[in-house]
Order: sequence, then structure tokens, then C-alpha cells
Amino acid sequence: MTHDAVWFSRPRKFGKGSRQCRLCAHQAGLIRKYGLDLCRQCFREKSAAIGFVKVRILYPSFSFPRSHFL
Repeated sequence: MTHDAVWFSRPRKFGKGSRQCRLCAHQAGLIRKYGLDLCRQCFREKSAAIGFVKVRILYPSFSFPRSHFL
């Protein structure tokens, strides 16, 4: 029995080893929310095609009183 046969001998039904990116089969950095199952690199490439929009909140240009930050 080789090392590979022993190392991957048990089935991966749950945990990090059981999940992979649906595009590139990478196992690290998965985004599982909403059932995406994409790694973060593939998500950055395909997010616009999926329909995600980066939201940027702009604050008014007035200054806050100093007590606001205490």
C-alpha cells in the first residue's frame, strides 16, 4: 500500500477536505455563502458576471466633533 493510498483512504464527507471550488477545484479560501462554493480568486474574477457589485459608502465631508471618537 502506497503512501497516497493510506493518506486518502477514508471518504471525505464533511470538513474542509470535502469541499472544493466548482471552477478550479482549489480547496483553500472557499466562499460558501449563498451556495457559491468558489475560491476567493475565482470569486474576484467572476463576481461581476454573477451579479455582485462592490459597494462603497461615501461619508459627507464635514468633520466630526472630537468627542465622537472617544
